[in-house]
Amino acid sequence: MSSDRHQDLRDIFNTAISSVLPAKMITRALTVKDNTLHVGGREYELDNNVYVVGFGKAVAGMARAVEDQLHHHIIDGIISVPHRLGTTLRELGKGDLWLKENTKLKVMEGAKGNLPDVDSERAAHAIKKLVTSLTDRHILIVLISGGGSALLPLPCPPITLEEEAALTKTLSQNGATINDMNTIRKHIEELKGGGLAKAAFPAQVISLILSDVVDDKMDIIASAPTVFDISSPQMCIDIFKELKIQKQVPASVNEFLFKKSVEFAKMPSLKKPEAGYSTPWSKFQHVKNVIVGNNSMATKAARDRAEELGLLSIVVSASLEGEARNVGELFVDIAKYIAFMYNYKPSRDGGSVTLVQLELKLAQFGFEKKVLNDLNSLTRKARNCRKGVCVVSGGETVVKVKGQGKGGRNQEMALAFGIGLENARVEEEKLNRFSIEFLSGGTDGQDGPTDAAGAIADDNLIQKCTLEGVEAETFLENNDSYTLFSDLDDGAYIVKTGLTGTNVMDIQALIVRPRNLDDL
Repeated sequence: MSSDRHQDLRDIFNTAISSVLPAKMITRALTVKDNTLHVGGREYELDNNVYVVGFGKAVAGMARAVEDQLHHHIIDGIISVPHRLGTTLRELGKGDLWLKENTKLKVMEGAKGNLPDVDSERAAHAIKKLVTSLTDRHILIVLISGGGSALLPLPCPPITLEEEAALTKTLSQNGATINDMNTIRKHIEELKGGGLAKAAFPAQVISLILSDVVDDKMDIIASAPTVFDISSPQMCIDIFKELKIQKQVPASVNEFLFKKSVEFAKMPSLKKPEAGYSTPWSKFQHVKNVIVGNNSMATKAARDRAEELGLLSIVVSASLEGEARNVGELFVDIAKYIAFMYNYKPSRDGGSVTLVQLELKLAQFGFEKKVLNDLNSLTRKARNCRKGVCVVSGGETVVKVKGQGKGGRNQEMALAFGIGLENARVEEEKLNRFSIEFLSGGTDGQDGPTDAAGAIADDNLIQKCTLEGVEAETFLENNDSYTLFSDLDDGAYIVKTGLTGTNVMDIQALIVRPRNLDDL
């Protein structure tokens, strides 16, 4: 069930997802003319010499689009995708995001629960075997998207897959960012940190990357299988110390990183080589990495859809980071800021002080002065033309798991927003003059180990919890947001899209509408 009141939010979120579906992005990135492939400013001669490998939640649709353009030139390929992805997409009526029956590519499914497993490790072995067989006349197209790290696991001996999976779980539960986890994977796996590109040498490598990383850092996305890595093993050790998990790290990992640190110190310069000199960079001159889609595209599409729905809209960030519940509380401050701007009259005392305090809080979180000025101007314009305001953002937050419940960062953020909004409404009567609703959702359709993409919170959420005898704070502390949203009001607040076939991190949308402009 979904509430009609939330239809604008759901529409905005779905539009964001649609804007970064694979076919559209691949078509923009690849063009073929007279048996010449044009991509990323380079040209490649096509002569039945193309191989394709891929790993990630979105690569099935990406591979479908590549086959549509290059089918006659493709010899072979392997893609590693989430368990039951094909079945799920067909059940959802999204067969266009799956390969055709006459595909030349082998599909291998794995990574149940978005964690590396025996099946995804088997796929990684198969991909390694394929790419190491290529020669300088071959073109290797590598398709990379979010979830790629879990779908290409190949731990360096003596580290086992079970030990790496345990380490991943420990990192996740202790607030490690995707940057942290992927930095570590680059050093303890064979195909990460440029390993795949080195294995494919001397073939020409074209990586088409759907970014699920803040600021599109190619040395982090899917742990950078085709990007030269300049990070050091010591960085991994420093991450363990910062998270205070040294004693929970498997002994094999610690020993491997220590030995690698010694070897790293003996390596030649990591600077890009001058002509005539050979360094580790030389093994990457055959590689072209291209970002084909990212969160910025999705947030812009969300903003445009909000405008079409009659709202004045702004994108405040496409690189939002931090702890999920803190970001939820941040959006409460944004809602308060908009409400006070609507009500602000220079002749009245006190209003300007509150606005300055809110601006300082938002600035301390990292919002630039220009963004705050734009939000200020947008809200004034909304008041004058009697419209609501929609604030859009994107990025990826983390959750420090302390409880035993079931949830994900987006549902946790929405629940924290709902609780914070209720507290703010008690303190600030002005907020009661506005309809306020908030959505946070993952563009891949999967928030944590749940079947939900995210959740919605509004100014009625906590009242509904009270009516149903639910203590929202208890669910938040137990990291059990999925249970709350699934049961509350017949699921009116939960967001379920099913697997979307894409992944560019998360999207947030906040809508603030005055209930009655005459009262302002």
